[in-house]
Amino acid sequence: MACVACGNEELTKAGRDSEGQQRYRCARCGHRQTRRSGSAFCGYRFPDDVIALAVRWYLRYRLPYADVAELLAERGVHVDASTIFDWVQHFTPRYQEAARAHRHQVRAKWSLDETYVKVMGVPCYVFRAIDDLGQVIDVYVSPTRDTDAAVRFLRRAVETTGIHPHTATTDKAAIYPPALARVLPTVHHITGKAEQQQIERNHQHLKGRYQSMRGFKTLPCAQTICAGHGFVRNLRDGFYRLGVIMADLRIPQAPRLMLAWDEITEQLQAA
Repeated sequence: MACVACGNEELTKAGRDSEGQQRYRCARCGHRQTRRSGSAFCGYRFPDDVIALAVRWYLRYRLPYADVAELLAERGVHVDASTIFDWVQHFTPRYQEAARAHRHQVRAKWSLDETYVKVMGVPCYVFRAIDDLGQVIDVYVSPTRDTDAAVRFLRRAVETTGIHPHTATTDKAAIYPPALARVLPTVHHITGKAEQQQIERNHQHLKGRYQSMRGFKTLPCAQTICAGHGFVRNLRDGFYRLGVIMADLRIPQAPRLMLAWDEITEQLQAA
């Protein structure tokens, strides 16, 4: 362990903090810290594994925050539902960023479509894209369903994945031809109801999760949850090089998600 202030590795024990954790003092700069000081979980009262479990449960299962709090209470951990909300909002993007380097390459055939959620009672649009294997490429929540929103979504997807698709399938919405012409001018654009069946089925996972909620209060909150839901589904379906014990061993989806989540948690603890 190194000092988080100056990087010096010469540390001496300096008592314990209010939570009973061992503190260390840097021999060079005198900075005091615990083993958690350099972690992404630093500053949070609850243990790392409790926070990680609560965030995973909320993103994976159709549970409101109060139900997650009740499940934790059954295990002797008493935490307010609003605290779990804060954990989900703070840590979901951090988990996504930590896992980015382990993601399998996205395929070059994309299906684009949008569904909707309500933010403060007003319908907003969730732009989503998947590849031909069903991997969720990107998710973008917009208050409008127009060409500018489609352009922002496509640019996000290209910048995030580094992939320029050779084929894009959409419904017959008028927003997509000009958006594709601006962002992906060489893409082969296919429209039709039959071509969109895969992404329409994929929407059902997000819609099922949304039905157990009371809607969203802000656009950033909706963006975090909708993107986090797609991220967890990708982890569960094996689109990351995480949660794999052996390259030739197929393991069930639930243990794979749990193992992958634990690996990312360890990265955040060492951040």
